[in-house]
Amino acid sequence: MFNEHLKLNRYWGDKMKRVKTTIICLLAVVITNSAVAAVRYVPDHYPNIQAAVNACSNGDTVVVAPGIYTGSSNRDITFNGKSITVRSIDPTDPNVVNSTVIDCDANDRGFVFEMGENADSTVSGLTITNGYAFLGGAVYCYNNSSPSIINCVITGNSAVLGGAIMCANNNTRPKISNCKIIANSALFGGGGIYCNGASPEIRNCVITGNSSLYGGAIYSHNAGNPVIANCTISANTASNSAGAIYCYESSNLTINNCILWGDTAGYAPEILVGNSGTGTSIQISYCDIENPDENVVYEPGGTINWGEGNIDANPQFTQMGYLSSDESFIAGDYHLHEESPCIDAGDPAFVTGPDETDIDGEPRISGAKIDMGADELVVAIPAEVKITPKTLNLASKGNWITCVIRLPDDYDVADVDPDTIKLNEEISPVSRKINQRAQTLLVKFDRSDIEQMLDGVTENPVELSVSGQLTDDTAFQGSDTITVVSKGG
Repeated sequence: MFNEHLKLNRYWGDKMKRVKTTIICLLAVVITNSAVAAVRYVPDHYPNIQAAVNACSNGDTVVVAPGIYTGSSNRDITFNGKSITVRSIDPTDPNVVNSTVIDCDANDRGFVFEMGENADSTVSGLTITNGYAFLGGAVYCYNNSSPSIINCVITGNSAVLGGAIMCANNNTRPKISNCKIIANSALFGGGGIYCNGASPEIRNCVITGNSSLYGGAIYSHNAGNPVIANCTISANTASNSAGAIYCYESSNLTINNCILWGDTAGYAPEILVGNSGTGTSIQISYCDIENPDENVVYEPGGTINWGEGNIDANPQFTQMGYLSSDESFIAGDYHLHEESPCIDAGDPAFVTGPDETDIDGEPRISGAKIDMGADELVVAIPAEVKITPKTLNLASKGNWITCVIRLPDDYDVADVDPDTIKLNEEISPVSRKINQRAQTLLVKFDRSDIEQMLDGVTENPVELSVSGQLTDDTAFQGSDTITVVSKGG
């Protein structure tokens, strides 16, 4: 009997040890996951961005509230090799991105990556401006550092090399995607981006209004394998050579699904392949390049491999960027018209990456094939829209403007993503109600929001448009007209 008790005690002792071990392991997992999930808010929890970054461990996120951030701890920000994210409160909202600003005050740059950061080291949804540095006016990546720079606006920065971004060293491979790189300048090369032996991936970006002596938009130098894909490069300027891209001395560059249009230079307005005794080659396919016979030049020893699908046709931008009368750059609007030859003209073998979108955050392939350039034209299905009241008196005290939406017969109104509905692309509804039987969606907008939008309107009737998306990303749009009576009667 004693032996039986001893065996039983040993059994339960071992059992409890295993239970304790399991509990300890679970607690370790919980603690680890809690650390990974840490979110650090600026300025609510930390006075500046660098302080929040310093407090981070791998996997943490720094969320920066809208505002203008200046001072020594809000520029030359370094991740110290950590795999963390620094982002705005909503990197997909252009209004948030434009209002979350790192202002370098012409003193250093926004970020420097120098300790082997990888693709999990991410800057997302910020505007970086007024940077000034010898290398990389807004961002400098070197020493085998390969961060991700996503959904950012980089504008008004300057440097000797790389007005916006400088990438250096063979194992430096940053991913620059869905960014607007606008009106930066470099004294020597790469008004937008300068690559020296690096191999960045530049995707779904608009690069416009940048200037330099060589390579108004991009200068790629020394052995590397940069990739430029699905980008719109326009209205950049080089005072000497290569208004858009200068590829020099064994820089093996690939350009795919891009538009290069309206760039200017004294020599080779779009592309120059330079050489100083070492062979240089680039590959170009499925691109729309303005007058390539004259605007694309390669020097002896250089090679351009023209792949399939290249065209020379006006891309029909909504508005190309330009210099105003006071010499400031107006960024323009690089959305494509429905008649653009760039629509469905991209690489038929192109496969979108995970969560890849165009510059607007819309699906990267909307039609039969990918469109050339940064913008993917999304053709909306027509929706029947009826707005009441038909006459809006701006002096009245009503609460709502009501809209009834009906989709074509082949679509189910229950598939509408309610969070995507917008009036005139800016006002969201305050309530939504589906009538499945009638296949209608009833939405109400705050009357004061619409009255504020229409205040000062003098022409009648006024057309109001309602747009949105289905859960499968299919876009819809419809409009109705109302008469507006001013506050003065």
